[in-house]
Amino acid sequence: MPVLVLLAEHGRAHDAVKVADRARRMLSQGEVALLPGATHHSLPLTAPKQLDDRLMAFLG
Repeated sequence: MPVLVLLAEHGRAHDAVKVADRARRMLSQGEVALLPGATHHSLPLTAPKQLDDRLMAFLG
């Protein structure tokens, strides 16, 4: 099953790089992306174009 994992680069709830690495290993059909400069709460505001582009590419 295709899976999209979008992570905020500067999220404080977890280490985004570690989560991304693990997701890539565990989800064979997964697509993993770190959105630069974003925190968990600012994700839609910090990188709206990147977020939209990723979502549209995945869902498109």
